[in-house]
Amino acid sequence: MKKIKLLSVGFAMALLIFGCSKNNPAPNPKPDPTIALTVIAFTPQSGSVGTTVTITGTAFGTDANAVNIKFGNSAAVHPATITATQLTVAVPQDAATGKITVTVGSSAVTSTDSFTVTIPAIDYSTYNKIEFTGTASLSVARSGFACAAAGTKIVFAGGTTSNDVTDAVDIYDVVTNTWTAAKLSEPRYLLAAAAAGNKIVFAGGSSNTTDYSKTVDIYDVSTNTWSTAQLSEGRYRLAATASGNKIIFAGGGNSTSTNSRAVDIYDISTNTWTTAQLSEGRRRLAAASAGGKVIIAGGSDNNGDESKTVDIYDVPSNKWSTAQLSVGRSHCGAVGNGNKIVIAGIDNTADIYDVASNTWTTARLSDSHTDFAAAAAGTKIVLAGGDGDLGYSKTVDVYDIVTNSWSTLQLSEGRSALAGAAIANKMLFGGGDTETDNSKTVDIFTLSKQ
Repeated sequence: MKKIKLLSVGFAMALLIFGCSKNNPAPNPKPDPTIALTVIAFTPQSGSVGTTVTITGTAFGTDANAVNIKFGNSAAVHPATITATQLTVAVPQDAATGKITVTVGSSAVTSTDSFTVTIPAIDYSTYNKIEFTGTASLSVARSGFACAAAGTKIVFAGGTTSNDVTDAVDIYDVVTNTWTAAKLSEPRYLLAAAAAGNKIVFAGGSSNTTDYSKTVDIYDVSTNTWSTAQLSEGRYRLAATASGNKIIFAGGGNSTSTNSRAVDIYDISTNTWTTAQLSEGRRRLAAASAGGKVIIAGGSDNNGDESKTVDIYDVPSNKWSTAQLSVGRSHCGAVGNGNKIVIAGIDNTADIYDVASNTWTTARLSDSHTDFAAAAAGTKIVLAGGDGDLGYSKTVDVYDIVTNSWSTLQLSEGRSALAGAAIANKMLFGGGDTETDNSKTVDIFTLSKQ
């Protein structure tokens, strides 16, 4: 009887185990191997860090820990929720604009479309505090190059090194705080750059003392792709700015003794080019925009003199007019913010044009600036470095467009022929000539609310 009883208990335990297995299947079953892993779609198509993205496809399984997701070249993250046909995931801190890759076990699949990492919807126009927050390095030490910003990217391109002209491109992403590299279609320096929408455009320049380039390199920050176009004529030391959907390239030198009057206007919405003419040809001039108006100012004329001429292009009406600077300026720079445009160069004064009132005033700078870099963000217009009263300058003159006041900061090292741009609350100034050689240094300034 004891033997039978033991057998009964054993049989009951077997039934219990079998019953539990049947009613409680093993968690996280593997995907069906007969169904191919796919990513069919994702939504939204763009977003800032932390945005929840829903990915639809097949063969995802149900084990979140077995699924890895990458945004561009980001580190892999696991989904927040999972079914066999749908994943949700938050855009990670190091996400980069690019395609989404989903890996399940040893299988990986990449989306057809790219996800665009955007800057959070913050009103940076109220940011009125600026401070130096550190340095970074370009891939190549150089000067005489160009810089512009769009989307989440600030891009430095071209220039001349201690040995040669370069095609190097350094791309800084303000969201991920990462750097990547690319190349222009041809090496050149003394080129110009401006940005509108999702396009950053680099145009003109020179590869030596007699080769003046017509080449235009167009970088689409949303797709991370490059294309090319041509200016109406090759030239160097030209000026560039953008207003609305239009990017304008003006003037420049087209020989050792002749300056160009040419204006090339690229409309990014129609992908078309048109031309216009300056009132006089000049090189080493400056361009900036604000309130629908483009200012093309100063430069060296055909006699080698510093020009006081200002050409004003009203973009909405497509009309041109002229004005005069307070002094002739060459090797000058200009930048706009709000309704104000500041032009400086040659001496320690600046001309300030108020677009809203169509009036001109002047201000005294703390140092003279030639071949400096200029950028604008928040409530600030910034003129950084250049060839100053005492040589290569560390001086940063800061103009607040709201308070109409000036203050100063310092670069980490004095230099001239540097380049800079701003996006969101970041302002970068990189490269340039120092007392001893070309620089790789990038100075980073950050804006915040007071």
